[in-house]
Amino acid sequence: MMFTPAQYDAAIANLTAAKKQLEPDGLPCSVCSDSGHAAWHCGHNPLVAVRLCLSIAEHSENLHTKLHYLAGHNQAFGMLLGPKRIILDDE
Repeated sequence: MMFTPAQYDAAIANLTAAKKQLEPDGLPCSVCSDSGHAAWHCGHNPLVAVRLCLSIAEHSENLHTKLHYLAGHNQAFGMLLGPKRIILDDE
């Protein structure tokens, strides 16, 4: 995805504004001026978006691994693992 110079400028301005409110100070958000949150919770703060994306990526990997386990596709020493594994008789 390509970004425009204006988008970079907006992100830099929002980061600069967020950097001014690193601790609770009783003032409105330094990024968007909303009184309902501070800069570290602001949806206009690019670092909040990055943190959210990293969390989604981490949890999706955990979900992927868990689904493989439940489906019986994880293997250990040549044996299928997980509740869905199928054990076939040699008959």
